[in-house]
Amino acid sequence: MFAAEKLLIDWPLTPYTGWGSYGIQLVQALLAGHWARPVLTCKADRSPHCEPHWLLRLDEVERYSQGLIDCLCTKPAGVVDTNCSVVLEPLGNRVPPERIRGKHQVGITFFERSAIDASYLQGLDRLDLVITGSRWNQRVLETGGCKHARLVHQGIDCSRFNPTPTPRLLDRPFVLFAGGKLEARKGQDVVIAAFRNFLRHCPDALLIACWGNLGNVGLETIAQSQHVEGSPTNGDAMALHTWLIQQGIPSRNLMVPSVMANAQLPGLFKQADAAVFASRCEGGTNLMAMEALACAIPTVLSANTGHLDLLELELGHAVAVGQQGVGHVPPAIARGYGGDDSGLWGETDPMELEETLLRLWKERNHWRHRAYKEAHRMESFSWTRSMDELLSILVERQLLNNNRKGSFSDCS
Repeated sequence: MFAAEKLLIDWPLTPYTGWGSYGIQLVQALLAGHWARPVLTCKADRSPHCEPHWLLRLDEVERYSQGLIDCLCTKPAGVVDTNCSVVLEPLGNRVPPERIRGKHQVGITFFERSAIDASYLQGLDRLDLVITGSRWNQRVLETGGCKHARLVHQGIDCSRFNPTPTPRLLDRPFVLFAGGKLEARKGQDVVIAAFRNFLRHCPDALLIACWGNLGNVGLETIAQSQHVEGSPTNGDAMALHTWLIQQGIPSRNLMVPSVMANAQLPGLFKQADAAVFASRCEGGTNLMAMEALACAIPTVLSANTGHLDLLELELGHAVAVGQQGVGHVPPAIARGYGGDDSGLWGETDPMELEETLLRLWKERNHWRHRAYKEAHRMESFSWTRSMDELLSILVERQLLNNNRKGSFSDCS
């Protein structure tokens, strides 16, 4: 039975992106816990990897939202008024103009700029509440003068991302997983340079380059790096594979998956001896990195921005690199994301990363043991806790009524 109040989510639900996963988990929490009735602004993205029970409820939510979806498709401009108690808006390096109005406006933000200006702060002032995804995002807003921000970490689906092993089918001496859509901010150029040199020591190593870029967003920025030449023609697997060979990595050392639904990732993670995320900046805590840690994969993290929240947990299988590179990212790269005026972005030295990979390879049994011992600690980042915390804050701030009847569960 639905709750009377309505909560609107103004971004696409898709199993292929971090934002999409966040939205899917939020809708499930609303339905299972009877917090509020979810309302969508566009049709959701379906995949054969979506659970049947989710698709059944999604059909129901979309039918209920159809009038608003049709209205937004035909209305040329202006703000659409609704009777929703809360409208959740996605925010990034800028605050977009209001387009849908409810009783209360709440922004969910993951941004890369290391300082906010007066215009950004003014945009936030129209919101009743801002939810941040990392401690550094929270600090940047507070330092800039935002007084109504609250931190809620994103979560992981512990029913999928857990230490339970799967059969190892990739028979190589060392398999490295690297994820995130290809762009300069994510630092894949550093991984390419380090892995290219690592092959001199371990010629049969395999790189799983899970770097598909839907919509080619920021794809061309990778060409600004000194470690690579040019950029792929597009963000699909074939173009990425061709480009990586041009960067000096032989085809036999590459596995380049197509863009994958979230539910497909656990099995791929568990084929790897290690994972690496050399991001120059992460607005959130990096969902893929969290999932790799939960799967008991030794995970190399650049020590900057949102990654610091994970490193501060002092997990035995989280390995920090790039501490000396904070504040040294080329300005041309940071400028495309709002700038690094406060010098909080980080640049990882490929030589340091290469040395780290050598250590993980030579001591892989030791690191595997550490990972299995520590992975359970990631259960504290379950989607259950994340969504319960988010919705409880809305109730605490009197943006939603407290008519909850239950909770959904993934590992707690």
